Amino acid sequence: MSQVKTKAPSRSESLLRTLIEAYLVEGEPVGSRLLAERFSEPLSPATIRNVLADLEEDEMVSQPHTSAGRVPTEKAYRYYVDRWVRPLRPGPEMTAKLSVALEGLDRDPEVWLRHASRVISEVMGGICIALPIHLAASRLVRLEFVPLDARRLVAVWIGTSGQVEHQVVDNTWAFSAATLTELGNFATAHFSGLTLSELRKKLLSDLRDQADEARELWARLANLAEHLTPSGDPPVVVTGLGALGKTPEFGDPGRFRHLVEAFEGHRRLAQLLNAFAQSATEEVQLLLGSENPYFPSIPLATAMRTVSLPQNERIALALVGPLRMDYTRMLGGLKWISEEIDQRIQRSL
Repeated sequence: MSQVKTKAPSRSESLLRTLIEAYLVEGEPVGSRLLAERFSEPLSPATIRNVLADLEEDEMVSQPHTSAGRVPTEKAYRYYVDRWVRPLRPGPEMTAKLSVALEGLDRDPEVWLRHASRVISEVMGGICIALPIHLAASRLVRLEFVPLDARRLVAVWIGTSGQVEHQVVDNTWAFSAATLTELGNFATAHFSGLTLSELRKKLLSDLRDQADEARELWARLANLAEHLTPSGDPPVVVTGLGALGKTPEFGDPGRFRHLVEAFEGHRRLAQLLNAFAQSATEEVQLLLGSENPYFPSIPLATAMRTVSLPQNERIALALVGPLRMDYTRMLGGLKWISEEIDQRIQRSL
């Protein structure tokens, strides 16, 4: 947050925090009277109005209607989370409920994923999205291209943890078997250790710097890499979508229908979780509103964490809710369950 335009910035920050926390509880625009009641020091109505005007000018709060109170903006939520929110370990009652999600952790990953997603959604509230991390997060050890027939080829991606991914691609360029072998060897030699996304970026960014004799090979590989995407609908598990229709933010049928349509696009959900899988391996990642590149127009908070399972499988978990949400509880709950999974995996090794 840039410095709010007032002679007493600490007071402005405190008033902003009071407003946000009141709105998180009440769910209604916060007026001067409620702020005066909840603020830690006595303030005159004129002082509160002046501070609110400065906060509004700084795009920290907005006024839905002329006669209404103020509500925090996305910018204010980000400032609030960064400055004051720390993940809080869930209490005994919630940990007991979340522990149910760990049942069956050592069994079939897909079966466990559906079970855990449902439990997390019911206990924490909001939508739980879960996705096995495959090709998009895998780092290359070897890449091979094998012709199937005159029009198709199969790309074989071997990753660092031993996973093997197969992708059938139309051979629209009519590359010969010899050319495909050369392209696979070239990719293995030059891009080992990169993810598919990193490989694509490097191919495109460095293409212009290649000498004439290498540019054609480089361009051919760039064309092939661009077509390496998971086929069909990704195995995304989405639980708890209906519960958001009961919140004030999505109670309007039109807004809820827009939300449902967005979450029906499993490919987009898979792209979201894959895009942040690596950064979410150490700590919970939180995207607010437009910070989410896949749902920038929907006012959502998305917390993500990537965990490993006993079968050497990696899972990305995301908890999604409206911006008006208990962030301490949201981040603390997701942090707790991801750490519990990590600890159980370590004990089983």
